[in-house]
Amino acid sequence: MKKFGLISALMLGSMSVAANDVMDICLVTGQPSTDVQVESIKRIKIAKGSYGSVTDILPAFGKEANSLGANAVVNYIGSQRFGFWPWRLVRPIVRGEAAKIDFNNGKTCESIGGATIRRVIETNKEPHLVNS
Repeated sequence: MKKFGLISALMLGSMSVAANDVMDICLVTGQPSTDVQVESIKRIKIAKGSYGSVTDILPAFGKEANSLGANAVVNYIGSQRFGFWPWRLVRPIVRGEAAKIDFNNGKTCESIGGATIRRVIETNKEPHLVNS
């Protein structure tokens, strides 16, 4: 009986973690339509100090947004920027505004024009191009 209780507790605990997975943060290029309720939290930016892909730093970007209590990032931009020595160093930067989006009434990340961090990494496309 104790084993069953322990297993049940572990399963329930893992379910609650999966709901808050940083890879499920919704990235929206620009602002969603006006019928979507968005509560802005804070602007965030993550950069890598050396050469690499934007997809390399998206998990850290998701962790930052998640730590602020966000379930989405609006005005998302992921790009390569020149560093101090432009001919030697191009580095990835992602930035946007951590936000809470109300996904009630059947709305999903995809239906508002976004894509999850997981889908952006899988497809290596910008969020607004993933579903098109």
